[in-house]
Order: sequence, then C-alpha cells, then structure tokens
Amino acid sequence: MKVLLINPLTLEDSMVNITPNLGLGYIATSLRNNGFEVEIWDGVKKGMTKEKLFERLRKKDYDVAGFQVYTRSVREAQEALEFVKSTNPDAVTVIGGPHPSGDPEGSMKYMSTDYAFRGEAEIGLVQLLKRLSGDDIPFESINNLIWRDNGDIKLNPLKPIQDLDSIGLPSWEMINPNDYPYAPIGAFSKKYPLTSISTTRGCPYSCTFCANNTIMGRKVRGRSVESVLEEMELLHDKYGVREFQIIDDNFTWKKELVIGVCEGIIRRGWDIALSFPNGVRLATLDEEILRLLERAGCYSLGLGIESGSPKTLKDMRKAQTVDEIVEKVNLIHRVTKIRTTGFFIIGYPTETKEDILQTIKLSKELPINRAQFTICLPVPGSEMTRRLIEEGKLKNYDFSNVSFQSIVYVPESMTLKELKKLRLKAYREFYLRPRIILGILTEIQNLEHLKFIFRRVKKLFS
Repeated sequence: MKVLLINPLTLEDSMVNITPNLGLGYIATSLRNNGFEVEIWDGVKKGMTKEKLFERLRKKDYDVAGFQVYTRSVREAQEALEFVKSTNPDAVTVIGGPHPSGDPEGSMKYMSTDYAFRGEAEIGLVQLLKRLSGDDIPFESINNLIWRDNGDIKLNPLKPIQDLDSIGLPSWEMINPNDYPYAPIGAFSKKYPLTSISTTRGCPYSCTFCANNTIMGRKVRGRSVESVLEEMELLHDKYGVREFQIIDDNFTWKKELVIGVCEGIIRRGWDIALSFPNGVRLATLDEEILRLLERAGCYSLGLGIESGSPKTLKDMRKAQTVDEIVEKVNLIHRVTKIRTTGFFIIGYPTETKEDILQTIKLSKELPINRAQFTICLPVPGSEMTRRLIEEGKLKNYDFSNVSFQSIVYVPESMTLKELKKLRLKAYREFYLRPRIILGILTEIQNLEHLKFIFRRVKKLFS
C-alpha cells in the first residue's frame, strides 16, 4: 500500500513562515516502520506550485492520500480532495492536523474525505491502514479516528502518545532542510541552514484563545535528552544545520530536558544558534536556565506576554500578572544578551480600547527587541471560539478565511476600523524608535532575507 502525504499550501497561498514539515515527517516514519511505502509532497518546498500538486495527483500511483489540514488551508485541501475523488476514485482519503482536531464533526461533514484524525496520528493511521489491508482491527479501537458509521460521525477517544521516543525521528531525508526557502519562523535567524525541531507535546495551561490541548492534550510529554541530541547530531552532521528553531510551546516546562539538551550541545562544542520562535512560558524561566540556554547558543526567545491589561489577562486565563511579566522580562535582559520578541494579542472579545492601549504601553516599557501584535483569532477548538459561537457572536463563520492576517471578529466595544487603527498604532509606536530600528537592521542577513521581511510587513497591513 502506497501512501502520499500532502501539505496542499504553497508559496502562492501566502505562506510566510516556512520550515521542514515535522508533522508529515513523523507520520512518514511511523508508516515506513510498519511496511508502508510513503512519499511526502510538501507544497512549501522550493519550486512547488498548485499545478504541480495536481500533476502529481493525476499519476494515480497511490492507494491513500493523506492531507495535513490547517484552518488556513481548508480551501486548498478541499480542492485537492475533490480532485483525488474525481481522478483516482479508488484511493482512500484521510485528513489530519490542527483543523480536524479543533472541528472534527465539521471537517467530516464538509470535506470530501473518507476518514480523519484529531490529535496525534502516528499510531492511529497505521492501525487504520492495517484495517483497510485486511487486519481484524475494529474501527472503534483505532486511536483518535474520526469515521462514519451508517451516516453517523464517530469520534474515537483521544489517546496521546506517552512515549514520544517510540515513534522515532522524522524522516529527514524526505523533508531535507536544504529543500526549503529561507523563511524562518519569526522572520529572523542568525545562522543558515536552519530547521525546526520539536521536543515536547502537550500544554497544561488553559488559555481560552488557544486550541493546543485539543491536538496534543494537557499533559506535557517530553522526548528523552538522548533522542533530542541524536536528532540534532544527524541534522548538524548530515544536513549542515547550524540553527535549530525549537518550536515547542513548553520546552522549558521540563527543567531536566533543558539542562540535558543544553549541556549536550556544550559538550559537543557545536557552533550553532538556538531560537524559540513560538515562545516560552515566562514562569518557567530562572537565572540558571537562562544562562545555560545562552551558553548553548540561544540568542532569541519568543515570549507569550499577550496583554498589558490585568483584566484581559484574567479573562484569557493566562495565569500570569503584569508584574510577573515585567519581572521575568527584566530578568532575561539583566542576566543574558538574548534578544526577545513579545507576542501580544489585541481585540480579545472582552477588550476595550483602554485595554489595548495598556498593551501598547507595556510593549514599549519592556526591554524587548521585537513585538508581534496579533488581532485575536477565533480558532476552532478553543474555549473562546466555542463561547462566541454559543453566544451567537460568530455567525456563518467561514474557517477557510482564518489566518493570522485575518480579522474575523471585532469586540463589541469597537469597530473594525478602530481595531485596525489600534493595530497600526501598536506597530508604529513600538517599531518607530531608534533603538528598535537599529537592532532590526543589524539582524538582516542578506537581500533574500530583506525581501522576506518586506513580504511579512506587507501581509500584516494588507
């Protein structure tokens, strides 16, 4: 049985952050370890286009087409699913990823797929394909499967993978970092080639705007130090990787993992850079961890600050105060030279203009180097989105229009025009300062990098 794993998004679809596809890489390893033939078609690699995807699908040399679906890529995935059904009707179609995890029933209702998975699919997809190959495996026992039974949509219980080492490393030969354009997460990097890696899954926090726990669960599960260093050594020696973007939400949650990985890097004497573009939890940082991260090559941390309004932080259930934010950010800049990016959300449903002004004020008072002001996005699966739908405040919500550049909800206390003005005010007041401008100019690597930054800025205000 041959499986074609697909990310249908391409550079044409306005992708701005591009790194090797870890999700499909892990799935490929699991399938190959169980005797299945696998190919990955990742649309954001160099030279890929939508036409090339349809050319590949026309070959009909695959038995299963598995699509990775983000909320942002629902439309592209649906077009490709329909194409598979029309050109290779005998092929089994499967979807997985963040969108079906957050909206499982809706995904099965409105997308042309035979099966779907929510959460992790490394084990469940193997079970499903074995069942379809003739093994006596009940559909009800397949991990995380979404399926149809006489027209009814069935959601099997979520079963997070407890031993992450057991699924092996991603199939890096199929997602070679050198096959991807220079477009680092967070816009900036220090060394090249670079790639992203993941060392933990799960999040114990209850932020109302986030749907992470619908995909990975609430328990933080970490890989072993040995597994992480083995992967880094492979990437360093075989693929020449010199910067690792660790994309975990909770790498610093497990102190023994941080210490083990950092000490392993230091012992090896690697001249590498580490960055955390998706952010770390401020509460997990202390002087020991920060100094060790810097010695291991860490030069950049994303920080999930979210708001400068105590009321908004409470409504978000962020479980941190403004005073704690100030204390931890000042600690980073007191004991290290690590550059920091503050992540802020504006336009949370309960916010007023005054709340957003407090956020802008805090962003300028903190000794951070960059800031990202995201207009609050109702993603499927989050508590905030569920509440808005239940209250009738999200009517005819088209998930296919959702991206971090989209504005799909505006708080009742303001207009769309006012919200856009506040975002523009935030960016202008933060970035149009000599210290910030000079800092950014020193980080631009080359002409390609400069063009990439311009594309990001353009999309922010388009």
